[in-house]
Amino acid sequence: MVLSRTAFAAVLLIFLFACGGSETTPAATATEISDAEAQRLYTMKCGLCHGSDGKLMLSGAPDLSTSRLELNERIAIITYGKGKMPPQKDVLSADEIRGIARYIETFRK
Repeated sequence: MVLSRTAFAAVLLIFLFACGGSETTPAATATEISDAEAQRLYTMKCGLCHGSDGKLMLSGAPDLSTSRLELNERIAIITYGKGKMPPQKDVLSADEIRGIARYIETFRK
């Protein structure tokens, strides 16, 4: 069986993407920021409405100390915004957003 150059290139691309798989280690996809940096970013970007302990709740912001959202749900809300909360995807890096989302867990009782 003889493949044309286009077919060969297509097969090669499929092979390369398939070999990469979906298994990546967290270190390969993200660089975690320190807890201190996450707290600083939270204070700067979130503290006005949510307060330093997650309970201030200005402008209809939810009480973060009672939130039961999973980490990925918090990341999505911080990234894309929700209600009156503006999206942060153009302001913060993915690592910073993940750090803030992780830091919010410290407010839970």
